Amino acid sequence: MKIQTHYSLSVIVPCYNEESNIIETLNEISLSIDIPIIKEYEILVIDDASTDKSNNLVKNLKKNNLNIKLHKNKINIGLGGAIKKGFELCSKDYVIYIPGDNCHKSSEIKKMIELIGKYDVILTYYSNPQVRTFFRKFFTKLYTPFLNFIFNLDLPYYNGLCLYKSSLIKNINIETNSFTWQIELLLKLFKSTNIKYTLVPTKLDDRNLGQSKAFNLKNSLLVVYSIFKLFVHQFFISTKK
Repeated sequence: MKIQTHYSLSVIVPCYNEESNIIETLNEISLSIDIPIIKEYEILVIDDASTDKSNNLVKNLKKNNLNIKLHKNKINIGLGGAIKKGFELCSKDYVIYIPGDNCHKSSEIKKMIELIGKYDVILTYYSNPQVRTFFRKFFTKLYTPFLNFIFNLDLPYYNGLCLYKSSLIKNINIETNSFTWQIELLLKLFKSTNIKYTLVPTKLDDRNLGQSKAFNLKNSLLVVYSIFKLFVHQFFISTKK
């Protein structure tokens, strides 16, 4: 049997008002993909109804790079919704999500891409948490153990970059449009499938321009609500067994 040595990759880049960061993000992604193992790729920019110049900047850049594809949502549907649209559109062997905030350098993204073909899922955690605010560091220390406890899992981190074998996620229904989309995906993956995965340390660059949308009141409430729904759903599944 011939061993596969070259793979194709879809990169989903959700973008909402990232005119100061989106071009550098796409440049870093292009650098990370420039390795022999990747035979072809697509970069799917999902513009979540940006009101700034993000869309026009990507349109101009894609004229010189036919691998860049742009989809603009008519209304803002949230990070999870943008990611789901990317999953719907992706067409390659593997898929990875990279935020449009230019916080992940090519050297860090490449650590994951180089492992394609060896694992079904490649998880990451941030090896330099000091770049985060005290609140976010404190939140993460509580957040991950809490999720592992209520969902009876043992995952090291739920919100880092992840690379997935596309065939595994195509049939998984992600219901939430909130920032908990990956929690739901990982929960459903690891509860239903025997996954071969690894954990990779990566470094997070501090955002240079603009503000993170993750920790505003609306998104925080959506996260709490989504986790509660997931817990109730899993509870009823377990009681039926």
